[in-house]
Amino acid sequence: MESRNSIASKTRMRPRVYATLLFLAIACIGLWSFSPSLKVFAQSMTAPSGSGTTANYAGKSSNGQSSVGNTTANRPPAPANSNERSSDVTVVTTDPNQLVLAAVRQAVWGPSVSCKIQQTSKAYGQQAVLIGDFKSEGVGPERFRRFRYSVRIAVGETGLDFLQVSDGRMMWTQVGNESPLRRVILDQIFQSVPNAAQFADSRPDVNLIMAIGGQAELLRALYHRYNWYKAAGGKLGGNDVWQLVGRLRTEPAKFVCNTPLDEQNSILNDPASKIPTEARLTLSRSAKLPYFPYIIEYFDKARNRDGEPSGFELVTRIEYSEPTTNISFTPQDFTYRVSDNTDEIKDETQLYVPRSPLPGLGLFPTN
Repeated sequence: MESRNSIASKTRMRPRVYATLLFLAIACIGLWSFSPSLKVFAQSMTAPSGSGTTANYAGKSSNGQSSVGNTTANRPPAPANSNERSSDVTVVTTDPNQLVLAAVRQAVWGPSVSCKIQQTSKAYGQQAVLIGDFKSEGVGPERFRRFRYSVRIAVGETGLDFLQVSDGRMMWTQVGNESPLRRVILDQIFQSVPNAAQFADSRPDVNLIMAIGGQAELLRALYHRYNWYKAAGGKLGGNDVWQLVGRLRTEPAKFVCNTPLDEQNSILNDPASKIPTEARLTLSRSAKLPYFPYIIEYFDKARNRDGEPSGFELVTRIEYSEPTTNISFTPQDFTYRVSDNTDEIKDETQLYVPRSPLPGLGLFPTN
């Protein structure tokens, strides 16, 4: 029979476990940069650079399970040195930052796509696993694309659900049952870029503003946070890919959108942010799925038992698997019904609205 102290201790621990789970969940999602409050996760990750690593870098271990937090190297892994990737690698002369912008464009204006999602993250001695689905409908010329991102996040035996749904006019984000429901009114943002579709091939800044939610916003954050300095062409599971390596920016990106969200993503040399110093991005280079982000990896600076720097450690791996463009949608896929029990709705629209007109796009709305 447990003592009263033991029972009381377990009772006190339950909120802590949930708080830890919620933190890690937000952490897992924060790299998408949905909002300042959801950026917490970006504060616990880091990524790859350089070459010549001697690590047995494992996106997956020999038993097929994701492995995070058990890999160190003197330098962050280079694209070619992974046991998942072909040794037949061709150096790419194209500016890798342009490839990331092309991925943003494709995520905003490309055809319908659906895929499975698996993410493993390590933070503060805990490991979180995220598994779910993402489906996105090709956008029409008069609205944002519709999508649904639904995942289950677990730490040990404790879990919560994350859901983000957009019908092209309104985007809703719900993390568990304890955090407030979040809303973005996309119609208000579209007023700032009413002719956006006309500039898909000529204005990366417009594409970045249109990249709200889902994969598009993740790629938007990756562009603003990291300088992509190295790229190589190779193979991933028989598919032709680009493998990009980025380092946390010390200078602003070429295209910095003047929204509050992008300004926060573009803060340089802020020790308090604890954003990972480097990242690795694997993009498809096939004609069927151009620039599809197969894998995103973040590495943190590892330290030995004495607290001294000791290479890099893989702390987060996001994989989008089984992508397909052969999809059938239902009206329910992009419908979100606000519960009658919802006490709070946090509007985050202004995070995405440009502070001033974008040149060359016509009339800017007045408030």
